[in-house]
Amino acid sequence: MKKNEKLLYQTNKAPAALLKLFLVFNTLQAIFTLNSIDVSAVGIRVMEIILLNIVFSFVVFITSSEIKRYSLRWSWIGLVIGIIQCLRAFIIPVSEQAARMRIIIPLEIAGLVLIVASVWSIVQSRKYLLAKKEHHAVS
Repeated sequence: MKKNEKLLYQTNKAPAALLKLFLVFNTLQAIFTLNSIDVSAVGIRVMEIILLNIVFSFVVFITSSEIKRYSLRWSWIGLVIGIIQCLRAFIIPVSEQAARMRIIIPLEIAGLVLIVASVWSIVQSRKYLLAKKEHHAVS
């Protein structure tokens, strides 16, 4: 059995497990952000934060399931969301430096974890597709 053929018989567990870390850090970021918002400024900003975190969490949960099956398309979707997550740090309006750090650190960690998991999955998915192609060529 060739080295990459074992991919045909196992799932892509490690990158999928990393995406669970994204969910943890994304949730922490949402909690810290909502705790730092001024009560008088509640409104569309809170709705935006909650909705964005729900959408990102949902898409990353789906991505985690699809990455287990070596989906190259979903790996790229995860990479794009990871980049967007990292860029969100530049648009968060928080005046206090301490509160800003409590928000940005989980946000950046979540984005970086998602980027690492997605790149890892892209590499693994390409190996899987190559092994699958070789396996079918031999059969």
